[in-house]
Amino acid sequence: MGFFDWLLGGRSASCAGDERLQAAVARVIGSVDPRLQFLDDVSSRLCPAVTHALKYADQVVACIPPCVDMNSLAWSQNPVLRAVFARPADVAETLSASVDLQDFLASPAAVGLERICCMVAATRVEQNVLGIALEGDQLRQDVPQTTVSFQHFRLFAFAADEAALFRRIHELVLEGLVMAALQEIAVRQRQSDRLPFDHQLLQTRLSLLERSRPGLDALECHSWRGRDLDGLRRQLADNEAALVKRSASGAGLEMVLAAVIETLLAAERVIHARRLVLCVNPMNVLVDAGKDDALSIPLIEFSTPTAIGTRRSAFLASFARDAVVERRLDFAAGMRLL
Repeated sequence: MGFFDWLLGGRSASCAGDERLQAAVARVIGSVDPRLQFLDDVSSRLCPAVTHALKYADQVVACIPPCVDMNSLAWSQNPVLRAVFARPADVAETLSASVDLQDFLASPAAVGLERICCMVAATRVEQNVLGIALEGDQLRQDVPQTTVSFQHFRLFAFAADEAALFRRIHELVLEGLVMAALQEIAVRQRQSDRLPFDHQLLQTRLSLLERSRPGLDALECHSWRGRDLDGLRRQLADNEAALVKRSASGAGLEMVLAAVIETLLAAERVIHARRLVLCVNPMNVLVDAGKDDALSIPLIEFSTPTAIGTRRSAFLASFARDAVVERRLDFAAGMRLL
């Protein structure tokens, strides 16, 4: 069973009477910190956040275009393949070069599979160039154009069929949210651990300055800024307020639970995903949708918590297993390494 396979059933905002949702909450607790189960009413507190995350995962899956047949022979007829890959040979090379795909084919999950479905992600590159364009009856040169290309391919979310692939993507969205929650917990823990140290530092500094006894920072340039007693008192007050807040909310499990709930409720901001339709001509130049030579390229664009600022474009692909040149053990090379 996958990490969140059991989540696909329940959708109500209350855990009461919903065994699947109760199991989902229990698994989230176990994945983050099993000690959370000892907090008061933790299941009902987590339930609305888990339900929200499930609904968002449904929205992400719903905006993904259907699978395309990924093979070199279909390159000329399939607009998606033509837009993403510069030449037919690139299709087969991308399949065979994928380490993730090779690992999957070598795993028990791939035994007996004749076809494989997965998600193909790439970085979309748009470049402004000067090209040739026909305007009316005149052929104009040096026309500003924007070309589109794709690079840094990655294949993932392997499955036996399209339905299983959609379930796997649903699962990946939820796994990503849990990972983001764990990252937020680590950040908050580091900040919480620094509060007592910062408090002692601010107190000592303020005490020295109130007695007109600057520390070694007087050796630095612009050391007069250290004489801002009011500013230092404000920093100390903010620090003390943060310590009080930490004490009230709990520096341990309560902080962890709060981070998990906030992350799941903010699913739309944590994992960005949207349907993207590019209109290009056969030369991969962006054109208006009404152009006679415009080709519609349906993709999904997304960014993840581990790749801040980087947006990736993706499509779903289906291909035959024998289209992949699988790794083979090179015994001669192995012997040379001995």
